[in-house]
Parts: sequence; structure tokens; C-alpha cells
Amino acid sequence: MPRIVSTEIITLNELSDVKRRELADALFAIHQQVFDVSEKESFAKFVVESKAEHTWLQVHKNEAGEIVGYFALHVFERCLDGQPVAVFRAAAGSLRAYRGDSITMRFGLRRLLRYMLKNPGRKAYYLGALVHPSSYTLVAHHFGTIWPQRERETPPELLAFMNSLAGEFSLKRVNPEQPLVRHVGWRPRDTEVERDYWRNCDKPAARFFLEANPGYVEGHGLLTMVPLSLANVIHMVRAVAQRRLRQPLEAARRMARRLPGAARLRRASMVRQLQSTPLFARFDEQALESLAMSAEEFALPAGQFVFREGDSSDEMYLLARGAAYVLVESSAAETVVDEMGSGTMFGEIAMLAREHRSASIRTASASTLVRIPRSVLLPVMEAHARMRQMVWRTFARRRFDDLVRENPRYGSLDRQERLAWLQQGEHRELAAREALRVKEGTSLLVLTAPVEFEQEGLRMVTRGSMLVDVRQPLQVVARERAQLILLPRRAAAG
Repeated sequence: MPRIVSTEIITLNELSDVKRRELADALFAIHQQVFDVSEKESFAKFVVESKAEHTWLQVHKNEAGEIVGYFALHVFERCLDGQPVAVFRAAAGSLRAYRGDSITMRFGLRRLLRYMLKNPGRKAYYLGALVHPSSYTLVAHHFGTIWPQRERETPPELLAFMNSLAGEFSLKRVNPEQPLVRHVGWRPRDTEVERDYWRNCDKPAARFFLEANPGYVEGHGLLTMVPLSLANVIHMVRAVAQRRLRQPLEAARRMARRLPGAARLRRASMVRQLQSTPLFARFDEQALESLAMSAEEFALPAGQFVFREGDSSDEMYLLARGAAYVLVESSAAETVVDEMGSGTMFGEIAMLAREHRSASIRTASASTLVRIPRSVLLPVMEAHARMRQMVWRTFARRRFDDLVRENPRYGSLDRQERLAWLQQGEHRELAAREALRVKEGTSLLVLTAPVEFEQEGLRMVTRGSMLVDVRQPLQVVARERAQLILLPRRAAAG
């Protein structure tokens, strides 16, 4: 499992010019893998050659001693209303496999507290030009008061101060009517599915950020200020402490469930977990208890693989809490094809189709998962038609998205267009040896195989999922129970 094994704190004023340039090059190499940016000089000026009164630089390394992330914290000492204030600014970047820890947050908190103890009574603020919804969401989670925020107007004196500092830091306005949106030039290297994840994210902070700064994908940043008051610092300390305590508390809870007489408690908790997910929310407790009897809850830290591409598939999972990436791995690199949040079901495609895993799943943050074996799920699905329908609907959405995305005929369709096409389809379930006549002008999605095609006297058996454009009437015969979807023909998108 990729992980950060060492962290080095670098004092920049102790480095020679040569060493400083080498460090800037190494950090910029990491930065380019996180953001689409080519201006190394401006990056070096902000991160390594800052004119701040105080700068601390934290460098993260993996087991091989390679740099995999960094965190730079700067303090600019300025005046507001004639009084000295401290303005904290930060820059951070980590390779995807090494994200999810709170190392940088703890480091920033320690430096903030030390500075405030050395400068009692001095007001302090954090100012960021945030270029991603995850950044704003993280700040909103750790602090009780931030500006701007939904339905509360930023105090005029702070707005003027933010604009003044933005000018000093050469953050130019993108639009005169949006004073808090500034050009940063750091375009996040998000995949289509990662952007889709944030567009559909239900977190209030993420939704506000997207409304305030819809052009973040173009490198626009949202000026964000946090008063580093005593109340806000206490809020941050609590948030960091709660995160550190979560794993041992989860471990203690799981251990308690293994004690004699705890089986009923375990089942009740598992039922609540299942009911909190969209898939199982409407099912009666008897059905959910049938699953809970044999389902297993477990926790994983950030960066841990749940399973790898090519693994066998005897179970599906529910992501009860946390976040995870869906990865396709190759010898050269790994590609994120989806990002999942709490309440997501996954692993059901390979399990239902009896295939090997087509992708890898790795946690993006500390997560709690529920493992449900095939031997438990299938009988419950057979007894509950609504559950069976919803499971197959989720199966269809993911398998169809994979097939269309990989088909060059539909290369220009984005994810929303692909799923809108699927919603027009008619789901058909065939019993073993049942036949279906498919008319021309239809697109046929075969979800489970084997099925037999017959057309003009020719027969073919398909043993995997596929999408077929039916140009002549086609006879489909299920060798075993089969799941199909009939779709209106869509012209190739190029």
C-alpha cells in the first residue's frame, strides 16, 4: 500500500541557491501531476522563494525515499485598521495515492499555535485562493467561520482587506462583477468522473464553491478568508482530534461486537448502515436482517486497496462512510475512472456477472465498508423484486458507462449524456431458453451472458457484456437467466 513514511521540515534560508532551485524543481514535478500548470517560475516564487516574514516547508516521502507531496505555510505580517495582523497562506500538493491523511493539517495547526503564543493578542487570518471544491470543503469542515459563505455577506472591512491582499499577491480578477474570483492558473487534473462527482456532491460547502467559482476547472481561485480566532482554532483542534480518534473508536466498537451477547447489537447496527444507503433505504427490516446476519463491517485507512483489478469476485461492498477511487491500472500509470462517496454500492458488476474485477478500488480517505457475499445477496434478491430491480439498475448504469466510454463511436458523449441515453432503455429479464425478438433500429445492451444471437440463419454466442447496434431483426436466446436492456438507436457521436 502506498503511504507516507517520512516527513522532512525544511528551513529554506539555510539552503544554498543551487539546493533551493533543485528543491523547487522536485516540488514542481509533484505539482504538475496534481495541477495542469506550466509556470514554474511563479510556482517557485510562491512556494520556495516567498517574500513572507516566516515560511515553513514540509516535504513528504514514501518508502523509497521519493518525494510524493509537499505543504508550504507562509506568514505575511501586515496592518488592518492600523493594527498589526498576521496573514497565513499555504500551498499543498500530493500524489493521489498518498492523499487522505491529516499530516499537513496537524503541521499547520502546530505552527499556528506556536506563532500565536509568540505574538499574543495579534489578530491572524488565513487567506487562500482555492482552486478546487475539495479545498473549500476541507476548510469549511475544520473552521466554524469562513468567508465567503452561503447566505451571509462578507463583512465590508474583510472584503476590502481580501481585495487588497489579492492585489499584492498578483491575483487578478477574472470578472469585475465577481471580486472574489481570481486567476490562479492552477487547473486541477481532475478526470471527467471526478468533475462529475463534485457536480453531484451533496455537501453544502462543495455546492457553494461550485456556485461561487464555476470556472475552477480553468484555474480560477475563490478568495477565502478564515479569521484565526480562539473559537475558530478550537473548532479546528476538535476536528483534527475527532479524525485521529475515529479509527481507534471504530476498532473498539468492532471488538465490542465480538463479545458474547453482542450479535443482536451487531445486526441492529448493520441494518442501520444498510438503511442509510440509497439502495437498501426502502426495504423492510426482515430483508435487511437477512443480509446483516452474514455481512461484515470493516474499516480501512486512506490509500488501502479494497481489491485489485483481476481479483476474483465473490462479494459486493457498501461504502458506509468515507470515499474511494475506482482505478484502472497499467504498467505506465493508473487512471481514475470514478470516485465514490458514502452510501455507494460497488463490486456488484463482477460479482453478478461472475467475472474477475475489471478495476481496482482504493480508499481516498479513512473509510468504513460493509462486505456482502454473493451467497447471501442472491437469495435475498430473489425474494425481493424491488431489491433485485435496483441492484440490476446500478449494475446496468456502470456496465453501460464502461462500454460506451470505451467505444470510439461515442467518444464525444460525456457521462451525463451517456446516462441520459441509458435512462431511455427498457429492461428485460429472460429466463433460461427464453427468446426475444429485437427489431432493427435498436441498440441492445447485454448485461449478463451467455446469450445466443440468431440472424439470417447465422448463430453466435456471446459470453460477456456487450452493446450491439441492431441493423436487422435479431433473435436473442438466453442460455441461462439473462439481463438485457433495449435502447433507442443513437447516432454515433464521432
